Amino acid sequence: MPKPGQKPSWKNQYEAPREFNYAAKDTRRVSFKQGRHGGKSDHPRNKDWGETIKWHLEEEDIDMGGSSGNYRNNRFNKFNGRGGKKGKRGGSPAPLAKKRLMEGATNWYRVSVAHGEKYEKAYLQKMFLDNLNPLPFVPIQWQVMGLNVVFFVEGYKTAEKILSLDRQVQLPNGFKLFVRVQPSSPNVDVTPEMKEKMKLVMGKRYDANLKSLNLTQFHADPDLQDMFCALFKPIVFNNVLDIIVENIPQLEALNLDKNNICIISFMKKVVKTLTSLSILHMKDNKIRDITQLDPLVGLPIVELVLDGNPVCEKFKERTTYISEVRKRFPKCIKLDGIDLPPPISFDIQDEMKFPETKQTFLCNAEGQTIVRQFLEQYYQLYDQESREPLAQAYHDQATLSLTMSYPYGYDKNKTTAWLNWYNTDNRNIMRVEALDRRVALLKQGKQAVCQFLNDMPKTKHDIHSFTVDLTLFTPVMISLTITGMFKELKSGHKIPPLRHFFRTLVIVPAGAGFCILNDALHVTNANVEQTRRAFKTPTPAPVAPPTHQSPMVNPVNAVIPDDLKQRMVAQTCQETGMNPEWSIKCLEETQWNQMRAVEAFRNSHAQGLVPPDAFIGGAAPPI
Repeated sequence: MPKPGQKPSWKNQYEAPREFNYAAKDTRRVSFKQGRHGGKSDHPRNKDWGETIKWHLEEEDIDMGGSSGNYRNNRFNKFNGRGGKKGKRGGSPAPLAKKRLMEGATNWYRVSVAHGEKYEKAYLQKMFLDNLNPLPFVPIQWQVMGLNVVFFVEGYKTAEKILSLDRQVQLPNGFKLFVRVQPSSPNVDVTPEMKEKMKLVMGKRYDANLKSLNLTQFHADPDLQDMFCALFKPIVFNNVLDIIVENIPQLEALNLDKNNICIISFMKKVVKTLTSLSILHMKDNKIRDITQLDPLVGLPIVELVLDGNPVCEKFKERTTYISEVRKRFPKCIKLDGIDLPPPISFDIQDEMKFPETKQTFLCNAEGQTIVRQFLEQYYQLYDQESREPLAQAYHDQATLSLTMSYPYGYDKNKTTAWLNWYNTDNRNIMRVEALDRRVALLKQGKQAVCQFLNDMPKTKHDIHSFTVDLTLFTPVMISLTITGMFKELKSGHKIPPLRHFFRTLVIVPAGAGFCILNDALHVTNANVEQTRRAFKTPTPAPVAPPTHQSPMVNPVNAVIPDDLKQRMVAQTCQETGMNPEWSIKCLEETQWNQMRAVEAFRNSHAQGLVPPDAFIGGAAPPI
């Protein structure tokens, strides 16, 4: 305890009680002892700024030329520059680790010379030239920035050699050379004067006879030495492409070797312009992935050179390399100077003219009359107030399926005539997953089909908008698809909405005519172009009389007029060679279905069942 009137000692005042003294061992104490560098005034960091810099320069402890990606602070080194081995005093300074330069993507490097403004440009350039020999030294955009001199050089070996001179060359004032090197490329601003020079150089390198342009090492052209025209710069390459498109759009061969090009995505805009470009050389560039060639897809490339690009090293097997190239250029027959095996014929997208579109396709010309007559009678009955007469056009076991959708880009909105009526019975099996629901939406049997058709909105079809494809035509079955336009009448709209339909019919012979066994109908809204052309009746073109008349039929069961019977008899006589009496007999047995009558005659005649009397008075019997 302190005496009365005496202040307690510092230690006793702040010392923890014994029961809490377990933390006292971990308490760090303040010390004013001299460190390993001696007293406070002896440490270099406590000297004035000029003396500190001088000390660092003498000890070579500042990394003035460190390259990006490999710099390491000396305080983390096993040996630091202020002494010997870490933790020991008086050791000799450890040698500095050799700096390494990271390789740049464009093969261009920025060099910064510390305090270079003190020296003449000619002296520095001669100093670098002497120390780099035999490597080339061509500095670009030499300029003074503050106290430093900055310029750019091309080539990793040149840049690495320059970095190796850091703190190794003695300058006239007694100081050592300090340089910093890092991957970078000069900025470019294409002026009108520069573009004109580029045109002159390109004109000198263009061969009109071969229609080829050689842009190898474009930036190294002697006429461009006073500027930076590297093609790996998008702004330069874009201007070069513009010059090609404007002046030589018929170009067939282009050489882009040794330009350090790593991006070619901006070449996509010339694919549709340079349609004759078939030879492309890109040797010794920086293309790293085969997908970088995708912007060139569409060019008719037959010869391609990619040798010297990093992408070539990614393929262990040449067959895979060839396959990936041909995926993009199917016509390529020469790759990296080596002839390739002939490509598979169906892999070549030859220029070919597609057949002209036709409104009607007929797999059998004989079916034209049958299909035309059938559709005319069917839609004449379909557009009547009552569709009950259509019952004669459907088979007793007929089925009907209805689907609907809105055209892409024309979804439901206030200006669209909705398809609500059709949506109720929409049998889209991609949406209707329940089996019982699918069965319920399928109209089965003549009565169910005709009742559904009679309940559908009343219509007026534009028969001139129809397209008809007859895909199957045999004596036992006909399959055809029809598309066209129709107006939906009595729908409650001021202007009847226009609809577009797609219909597939399967037709079979029945009695004296034909009937529908399966009917698949799809309804949608008309788009803008369809609306513009709907119900615009074209002027009928004169039709030459057919040289061969197709058999006449009664498409839908109905009473056959006498004049039609006479024409059917005459045509049957011509087809079979039989006399009118036997032709009538054959037609009556087939219920006046001429196609079936002719087919029945051919079968019977082949079996020798037709008597010779059938040909008396008729045409010559067929062989």
